[in-house]
Amino acid sequence: MIVLPPTARAAIAAHVAADYPNEACGLLLGRRQEHRMVISQAVASTNIAEEPNRRFEIDPGLRLRLQKAARSGTDQILGHYHSHPDGAARPSKTDRAGIYEADLVWLIAAVKQGQLDGIAAFMPHADCGGFDEIELRES
Repeated sequence: MIVLPPTARAAIAAHVAADYPNEACGLLLGRRQEHRMVISQAVASTNIAEEPNRRFEIDPGLRLRLQKAARSGTDQILGHYHSHPDGAARPSKTDRAGIYEADLVWLIAAVKQGQLDGIAAFMPHADCGGFDEIELRES
């Protein structure tokens, strides 16, 4: 289960609206607690993909900075989020091809006409062949 607080949801909503019609993306910080992941912060990234209206790529410099900061705190990178402009909050064929780390959660945000229309959470399969939807609880 993923626990998403209102502040993180609001940050994602603002980011996906600002980047529309391109895909927005960012990293999810938080901590693991038994059988759940608690998100504390959604950190926006510049989408550095060559075709930001069709795919996403998180800035590796941002990721390195957040990984370094996590060494001295309790929060760690739990996963990332990205949007599907005028699409569904479901993994796409492009998403399935982009799985590289099976231990990071994916939040996918559906965006309709520039506004957040829903978020769903997924965990990639260890063999990088697909996703399982996991419970997303907004607290």
